[in-house]
Amino acid sequence: MLIFNFNLENPFGNKFKNLGSRHGKITKNKAWEIQHYYDRRTLLSVDFSYTIRESHAGLKFAISIIGYTIHFQIYDTRHWNYEKNEWSTK
Repeated sequence: MLIFNFNLENPFGNKFKNLGSRHGKITKNKAWEIQHYYDRRTLLSVDFSYTIRESHAGLKFAISIIGYTIHFQIYDTRHWNYEKNEWSTK
């Protein structure tokens, strides 16, 4: 697991607005999603993560500047079974 996160927030902002999103399948178990939204609390933010062997594992990246955010991810649609150490088949 690799995670990098930096946030600079405005404590007085409380407005959130979804500006749009798109998503789709890449393969049977892989999907992608991109979102664009406005959050007045966020002044500047950079988020990056890459995970494996957990539910919805994958690559996630988001950048926010003066409240406007673009969030992109490629992820596994399955859940991870920690007891069996394998992807859940249900």
